[in-house]
Amino acid sequence: MHWLGRVFRSQRLSAVLVLGLLILGAVVAFSIAGPAFVDVDKALVGAVQPSQPPSSEFLLGTDSQGRDMLAVMVVATPQTLKMGVIAGLVGIGIGLLLGLLAGFFGGPLDTIVRVTSDSLMTVPGIAILIIIAANVESMSIELMALTVASLAWMNPTRTIRSQVLSIRERGYTAVARANGQRELEILFREIMPNLLPYIAASLVGAINGAILATVGLESLGLGADDVHTLGTTIYWARRYSAILRGQWWWWGPPIALISLIFIGLFLLSMGLDRIANPTLAGLPRWRLRRRKRRSVKAAIPAVAAFGANGAQGTQPVLRVDDLRVVFETQAGIGAAVDGVSFTLRPGERMGLVGESGCGKTTMASALMSMIRSPGYIDGGTVVLAGEDLLTLREPEMRRRRLKEIALMPQAAMNSLNPVMRIRDQLTDAILAHEPQTSQQELATIVTTALEKVGLPASVADRYPHQLSGGMKQRATMAIATVLQPKLIIADEPTSALDVVVQRQVMMTLARVQEELGAATILIGHDMGLIAQFSDSIGVLYAGQLVERGDIDVVLDGPRHPYTRLLVESLPDMATRKDFVGIPGLPPPLFNRPAGCRFHTRCPFAFERCYREEPVLQDVAGRAVACHLYPEHNDLPPLPSTVTVGSDVVLTNGSTANAANEVQP
Repeated sequence: MHWLGRVFRSQRLSAVLVLGLLILGAVVAFSIAGPAFVDVDKALVGAVQPSQPPSSEFLLGTDSQGRDMLAVMVVATPQTLKMGVIAGLVGIGIGLLLGLLAGFFGGPLDTIVRVTSDSLMTVPGIAILIIIAANVESMSIELMALTVASLAWMNPTRTIRSQVLSIRERGYTAVARANGQRELEILFREIMPNLLPYIAASLVGAINGAILATVGLESLGLGADDVHTLGTTIYWARRYSAILRGQWWWWGPPIALISLIFIGLFLLSMGLDRIANPTLAGLPRWRLRRRKRRSVKAAIPAVAAFGANGAQGTQPVLRVDDLRVVFETQAGIGAAVDGVSFTLRPGERMGLVGESGCGKTTMASALMSMIRSPGYIDGGTVVLAGEDLLTLREPEMRRRRLKEIALMPQAAMNSLNPVMRIRDQLTDAILAHEPQTSQQELATIVTTALEKVGLPASVADRYPHQLSGGMKQRATMAIATVLQPKLIIADEPTSALDVVVQRQVMMTLARVQEELGAATILIGHDMGLIAQFSDSIGVLYAGQLVERGDIDVVLDGPRHPYTRLLVESLPDMATRKDFVGIPGLPPPLFNRPAGCRFHTRCPFAFERCYREEPVLQDVAGRAVACHLYPEHNDLPPLPSTVTVGSDVVLTNGSTANAANEVQP
């Protein structure tokens, strides 16, 4: 239960949690200590004078059967709690097990669990419970609890399953997988802590529901035989017309105790929620002001300029040949990455650009062997340091992740586990590969990793919500580089950051990458940052690499029409010119056009482009996939209009009707 201890360690108890514990503690103390102060024999029929109102002798009065109501409450309360806790724990236990298995592993088990729980929820549960209870000859407390629990697991199962389905796809679970953690480790370290609020809420609901169900059955006379509970007390009060006779002290105390139990459990759930999610608790204003003043003092060290070139003439650290990633769904089969090939030298920085949906992130996932169903790697090789990663089994690939190939996923704020301190997340990543590392060595490695990315050592003890966007991105960078990998894949590392922080993050990444001598693939949309950071560039369109070469060569004189339009679409701050957009959209995954995939948007398309798919060829010192070569040496000037469907897209970005236009 390491994960549970980590969640509760060093947490301040909230007022809500304390209040809930006090209320429940008072009820439990009343149940346990009551017999020491109250004669429980007075709970027997005829033990005292009947129908007496509350007085100094009988604090809660007596019922018409001659029972002291205070003694009845002392006897009945623990039995009601016992039934509720047993039924709640059994119900939530079944729901947790089925919800975890169905949500995390999916497949036929998920279908069976979902259909079964959905079907049973359509059955009127109270009617089933009445039938069962009415036909049991001797009902005990335990049997009553199990009867209620048999119909109390469906809602927790649905709740936990839905949360697991959501959490398993979040960034920090992908990072844990990329860091080499096993599936069971991910389940207990990454998913279970995030499920705690939902488990607590489900447990509260299960116990409340169980108490309500048992009270309802007992009010109908279907409770346990010869056992005092709060429900049976209400039953006898109803049977002997206590309300009509004005004997409020007969039915009032059990209802008050039931209400206190419900309120205590509700407050307890809220308190647990705040512990599991530190962002809900917040900080006092004076502490926030102090933290802000301290954070301003954290200086970012100056770093060397961009552009550390890869080692010329060396063997490539990464060779990708004919990589193909396919997604197979009811909508069809489509290749998100189709025949991509390239190499990277040690220390080389390659920028990977293209519009959204062109396959950049999918290719990064394929390099990490992290394609999830309904996708799969359909072919190709990914050779890292002489070893084909695609031939490795999952346990072998897990050992390579983070240690040899590391991923910095996009959206750092979603890539860090919100309920774990930065130290724990770094430690988990290290221990997944080097379990023999001592605590002293771990502390040194964590501090060094944070300092390398410009973060003070104190950040290790903070939660992600206590960090700024730039600090979160640096923390993600520290995790990705802590084991000094040979290849770093940075997927949009500056997304959602302002331009000043973007440059700081990129300078830090450049310095760390240069110190490690690692090759880097930088995925992004910001051509300016790509140009500053990268040595080479690859342009992806509709899953295919259409141009690849040195960054200066490609951007100064693009040879593929798509690259040309990407460069032309960038605003020029030095000169005044018309803004040029790219007409249309990339083709959908399951409906790729025949021939060149860019021909539907290309201003230079001709007959061959519609029927024949181009291949990469050497053109002016770079690789280009275009039918204009080798007949041409360069791209012609952009035409004044480009016809796309029934519209003419002018090079200034406006549109006009194309009825009388001629196709370029």
